[in-house]
Order: sequence, then structure tokens, then C-alpha cells
Amino acid sequence: MPIPELEKSIIKGVIQKDKVIVDGVEIDGTWNAFLVERTQTGYDPSVWDEIANTLEGYTISACWQCGTCTSGCTMREYDPNYGPRKFIDLARKGDKQALIELQNSIWRCVSCQKCTHRCPKGVLVEEVVHAIHNYLLKHGLVKKDPGTIFDELFLETVMNNGGRISELTLGAASAKAGFVSLGIKDLIMMSGAMLRSGLFKELMKPSKVKNWDRVKKVLEEAMKEEVRAE
Repeated sequence: MPIPELEKSIIKGVIQKDKVIVDGVEIDGTWNAFLVERTQTGYDPSVWDEIANTLEGYTISACWQCGTCTSGCTMREYDPNYGPRKFIDLARKGDKQALIELQNSIWRCVSCQKCTHRCPKGVLVEEVVHAIHNYLLKHGLVKKDPGTIFDELFLETVMNNGGRISELTLGAASAKAGFVSLGIKDLIMMSGAMLRSGLFKELMKPSKVKNWDRVKKVLEEAMKEEVRAE
């Protein structure tokens, strides 16, 4: 079947000649364009296996690539490269390189859960995307993104502050990490507001979660263990 003229410009690997002879027969007209034979290599099936064996990613196998998740995704308006269906497809194929090329997009999920609620197959899409991202981070295939760095700062603040969040400590850590920049005027205004709200007092003597020492040990042990789906 001849390749339509409108499609020739968007198809990679097209060979086109003015005169083509096949088995001694000259072929002309629209039968003069051929696709170069190509084979996709570099797929790693262990990617799918590892993601499917995590608590977050075990529903990846149920996806049938209908695209309902991506069509309703909140983030698509801000980042056209963000696509849950695409991420899942590449992870199941084991196309690491393609996922690496999307590293500036894959972390941007805002956890609105539209994809999960709309999925007709019950895939926990938001969790699966996080599992794919975590796989890339775990194996050092992508750099730490702003979302991951902030999550770590948030967790560190909670763990070091008796199980409670400290806006002052988190704000200082965020500024140090380069997430926010504050001028002298900003600092003066913030200082006045914190004095009135009592945040400085809370910082000097934080109120810990009840039985925090015991709770903290449990949390630390849980974070060390790798939880796998049954």
C-alpha cells in the first residue's frame, strides 16, 4: 500500500526514489516510497517486574492503555510532556532511556487523583507513576527533582520536630535549598508575623506527638523495610 503524501513528512526512515525496480519490474507512480526496516532494542523486562512488585506499583499490569488517565490529567495543561499512560507504557516495555528523557516531567504529579478515579480497570495510576519515578531514583537513572528534595525536607522536619511540622524550620530549609528567596523586607515582615503567632516559642520548645520516641522508632524501622505486594 502506498504511503500517503501527507504522511511522508512525519514518518521516520522513508526511502523514496524516482525509479524503482523490483524483481526486474519497474515500479513507478505512488509505489516509490518504502519504510526502512528497523528493530527496537534496549528493552529491559526487569523494570516492569520490579515496579509491579512494589506496594505502589502492583496495579501496573492491569493497565490496557486506553488513555483515560492522561485525557483527564490536571498537569497536562502545564506540561504537555506529562502523561501517565505514556509513563506506564514505557515502564512496561522497560524503555529506560525514554523514561530518563522524561525526567523533568515525571515527578510533577500533584496527586489530584483524577486518573485513579477515572481508570476503568482500577489501576492506581497516581501510585503507579510514583512507583516508576521511585524506580528511576533508586537506580540512579535520574537526578533528584525539586519535588523529591522538598519531600525529604518535609519528612526530615517532621522527624526532627517531634512528629509535627514547623513552618519556620521548613521555610529555612527550603530557603537553603534554593526553593525560595527572601529579602530584608520579607524577613522583617515574617519576623513580626511569627512573633505575633507564637511560632518562635514553638520553635524553642516544640510540642511533640504523644509517645513520640516510641512512634519515631516504629516509623524509622518502617522506612528501612522494603514493602512488597502479596
